[in-house]
Amino acid sequence: MDKKRAIYIGAAILVALLILWGIFRESPVGVETAVSKRGHMTVTVDAEGKTRVRDKFTVTAPISGMMARIKLTEGDNIPRDFPIAEIDPNPPIPRTPAAPHDYPNPYAARVFAPVSGKVLRVFDKSERFVSAGAPILELGNPENIEVLVDILSTEAVHVRPGATMLIDDEHDAAPIKARVKLIESQAVTKVSALGVEEQRINVIGDFLSKNVRFGDNFRVDVRIVVWEADDVLTVPSSALFRSNEEWNIFVVEGGKARQRAITIGH
Repeated sequence: MDKKRAIYIGAAILVALLILWGIFRESPVGVETAVSKRGHMTVTVDAEGKTRVRDKFTVTAPISGMMARIKLTEGDNIPRDFPIAEIDPNPPIPRTPAAPHDYPNPYAARVFAPVSGKVLRVFDKSERFVSAGAPILELGNPENIEVLVDILSTEAVHVRPGATMLIDDEHDAAPIKARVKLIESQAVTKVSALGVEEQRINVIGDFLSKNVRFGDNFRVDVRIVVWEADDVLTVPSSALFRSNEEWNIFVVEGGKARQRAITIGH
């Protein structure tokens, strides 16, 4: 009877120990691991930009008056001194029934193209009254384009003239390349989508290839290279954490995670 009692007591103690162990033991934490590796590393400033014709000319009305309907359309190539529009400062115009409809108005001021180029935009084709200085159309060479990106002023200090710009093209695996030509010196205050005021500055680049499929005012995703090097040891940024004023990571050794202090670069 004493032997059975001892067995029962021992079993009860064992069950209690198991319960206590289950309560106070540390639960395993699920983690993600990644393999660190050496290779080429590129640090970029990413932003949304747009393309624009480098030499764009806006033709404006020289006088106020009634402008005849413009017959040009976007995409038309016109030579220099091509007649664009007629503006009559004293409408209506007396015309005889025998005069053809497109006969030049002798009372109107004629507007001519200042340069040869392609019509990029017609502001309004319809016959209408215009004021002196009102824009009529835009002229330019769509093959002579540049890329414009506005970035935060805190990021602009890391960009240098001559830096490589990479424009992602969904139709080509390799990005289209451009080179930074100018970083404007004057920042502009803009309000972000979250309502935060930001100081932003324009970065202008030239395409290295002339055979690009972009036109004027196309939206593009741009990456500006600010640093790159070969044989760089890289780890995910999410693996870094601060401990004792140092950067640390966990390294898997022998199936266990061990903390290790490291020195980081880019």
